[in-house]
Amino acid sequence: MSITNFFLFFEKFLDVQNFIFSGSIEIKIADTKIEISRDRITVDILALHKLKNILPLDIGDFKDMGNFSDILKILDEAGEILKAKKKTLIVKYRGVDVVVIGYGSSPGMFKKNFEIKSKISLMKLLGAYF
Repeated sequence: MSITNFFLFFEKFLDVQNFIFSGSIEIKIADTKIEISRDRITVDILALHKLKNILPLDIGDFKDMGNFSDILKILDEAGEILKAKKKTLIVKYRGVDVVVIGYGSSPGMFKKNFEIKSKISLMKLLGAYF
């Protein structure tokens, strides 16, 4: 799945999420727990080695990325989509918040649509692809 296709899928998924009126849905896939409510998606990744099976991104899409700031730009784009729809995505690694993206984030000075909670865990998650 390319980055462009992923963003198209992601936007459609957020629209379908509006059908949840109360409560939440919990899905467990290959040592990853996904909890979906009307305005929040929480993804808790328990095993890095299975991450590629859950989200098969085409690594070729990342070849044009020169540095970490390019990855931050993708997070910001995803956050912009989420903020526009008043939704939040929380990515966790073994129960610890790694990144909060979108409406519920508390962005810093240079980031407007996401918040990095654990830089070390974020690097571990990114390292699973590279």
